[in-house]
Parts: sequence; structure tokens; C-alpha cells
Amino acid sequence: MTEDQNTIANQVQTESIVKKILTSEVKYAIGIVMFLVGVVAPYYDIKQDVALIKQNHYAHIESIQKEILEIKQAQLRNEDTVIKLMEKISELKYMK
Repeated sequence: MTEDQNTIANQVQTESIVKKILTSEVKYAIGIVMFLVGVVAPYYDIKQDVALIKQNHYAHIESIQKEILEIKQAQLRNEDTVIKLMEKISELKYMK
């Protein structure tokens, strides 16, 4: 073999090795990207779902607190009415 043929053979062999390395590295990089997409995307979806659930719970808690306040106010009004009625009854008892 001549020197030119050796050089060409070495270049072809080097190119082949470089292609194999680049191909394996590209596959590796694609694998990492696919893994990250497969893991990170659902993570953010779950995180968003949890945030929506928390927001929903806060809304329910707020509405329940409003209902409790309304019930307490109604109870106070009823107690005032009961007191007034008891006073009227006691007045009527003493008038007899």
C-alpha cells in the first residue's frame, strides 16, 4: 500500500469512529431529553393540579366561614327574640 492509500484508509477509519461516537452521543442526548420530558412535564402538571385543588379548598373554606357568620348572626337574633318573649311572658304573669 502506498502512503496515499494509508492516509485514505486512516481517514475512512477515523470518520467511521467519529460517526459511531457522534451517533451514540446523539442517542444518549436524545434519551436524556426524552427522559426529562417524560418526568418533568408530568411533574409540572401535577404541581398545577395541586395548586388548583388548594385554590378550590380556600374558596370552600371562605364560603363555609361566611355561612358560619350568617348562622351566628341568625342565632343572636333568635336569642334576642327569645329574651323579649320571656320578658313579655313574665310581665303577663305578674299582671294577673
